[in-house]
Amino acid sequence: FCVGILWGNAFEYGYHRWLLHRPRSSLGKGHLEHHAKVGSPEEPEHVALGKSPLRVAILFTVNGLVLLPLARLFHLSISAGVFLGWAFYLIVTEEIHWRVHLNGWLPPGLRGARMYHMRHHAIPNSRYNVFFPLFDWLFRTNASPQAARG
Repeated sequence: FCVGILWGNAFEYGYHRWLLHRPRSSLGKGHLEHHAKVGSPEEPEHVALGKSPLRVAILFTVNGLVLLPLARLFHLSISAGVFLGWAFYLIVTEEIHWRVHLNGWLPPGLRGARMYHMRHHAIPNSRYNVFFPLFDWLFRTNASPQAARG
């Protein structure tokens, strides 16, 4: 389960940084729409990270195509726990992302997530994790470009 949480955080970072911010791809174009609608009446229509049940199923399939051969290769019986942790992480991320964008209630330990994520919308080439910036920290994308140079 814990490996799945970590996997989910890494997946969120990579998916957001290298696929959603790829300008000429269909994923990038949809995500650009998400960025363009922040603060507009249409914002709720563009907040969902998965966009559709089919895309969510594809995400699970792609992750399974990576996880299952690795688990088999290294003789690890962790796939079920990893999938549960990964699914839990993605559900929590989706919920927090909605609450951040629509000014919903956040628990005391997550109130900084709103400011953290909205700074991503101000400086799109930084802060790719929505609320738990582990991979932003590892790849040094958690600060504004000016702060990183200073």
